[in-house]
Amino acid sequence: MSPFVGLAFLLLALLLLAAIVGVRRFERAQLSSSYQLRIDQLQKRLNLQEDTLRSITDSLPGTLAIFDQKNHYWFINRQGAEAIGHDIRDIVGNAPGKLMNPDRARKLESRLADVRSHGRSIETVDQVTDQQGRMRFMQVHYENIAPFGDFGGGILMRGEDLTNFILERERRETMLRQVIATLVAVIDRRDPYAAGHSARVGQLARVIAEELMLDEKQIDAAEIAGSLMNFGKVLVPREILTKTTPLTSDELQRVRESILTSADILSIIDFFGPVVPTLRQVLERFDGSGVPDGLKGDAILITARVVTVANAYVALVSPRAHRPSMEFKNALESMEKDADKAFDRRVVNALASYVENRPAKLDWLTRTKHA
Repeated sequence: MSPFVGLAFLLLALLLLAAIVGVRRFERAQLSSSYQLRIDQLQKRLNLQEDTLRSITDSLPGTLAIFDQKNHYWFINRQGAEAIGHDIRDIVGNAPGKLMNPDRARKLESRLADVRSHGRSIETVDQVTDQQGRMRFMQVHYENIAPFGDFGGGILMRGEDLTNFILERERRETMLRQVIATLVAVIDRRDPYAAGHSARVGQLARVIAEELMLDEKQIDAAEIAGSLMNFGKVLVPREILTKTTPLTSDELQRVRESILTSADILSIIDFFGPVVPTLRQVLERFDGSGVPDGLKGDAILITARVVTVANAYVALVSPRAHRPSMEFKNALESMEKDADKAFDRRVVNALASYVENRPAKLDWLTRTKHA
């Protein structure tokens, strides 16, 4: 073979190799471009999903944050960032200790640890100061997040500002107390011999309910119902209320019916607790012989059983137009004899325990005891 033929073959081989390399480079470029296009499309989808998620969470009325297993912020919405006082980009990836005062950070991390260690959600109401220095009431809920992908040990925190709700509720409670005081004053004017009776029943019902360790709603309901149970007396003729001789059976019946009328009249008021149902049951007797429904034992609301005992005690130790007051000890002994009949013995025992050990909270009760 001549040198020229060999050279030609070599040049042809180099050309073929260059062509193959070029084709492969072109294929790789095409493949890279295809992958890049797919990556770009995926990134756009992720960005759209993140923008959608953030748009949704930013429109929520409260704060929302997600913490990773190291208590670093993994996600936070706009309201949450504003409450902390930092930009979202500065918050995500950092621990609370770098973003807020030490006491607040320790409290937050303690709650996160509590959720993880006990495997349960918790809910709190905190008083916090916002960026304008105003006191706010925040209800905060913490709960574990089910693991997803490589993310585990996360906790979701949701916060809602209850300030306006609490302030409105306090305003309504203040107005309600004023209404109750006005109604009690109306009762006192109708029956001067029983002046102060309604307020005393309410006060005593409250301390008995506290002695029984009822919840706050029941305690409030017992006090309000006790204060208003005699409001129906506004419909009883004044000459009956001020009568200086013993009442006839018909007159007594009329007074008792007026107590049930109190519930009907006051049902138009939106009380927070079971005030009206309590008023409807204050004439029930523990043995089932009462009215209007003959309820027995625990079928009677505990608040009604408390008010019944409070009302009976105040009535016995207070003078009336037709009889003098009963001495403290005798009044209590009389009620103990009626325990399990007219009264719930547990409630009578709570009354006795309070009167014997802690009467100083009620001035009138102290005076009665030492009279």
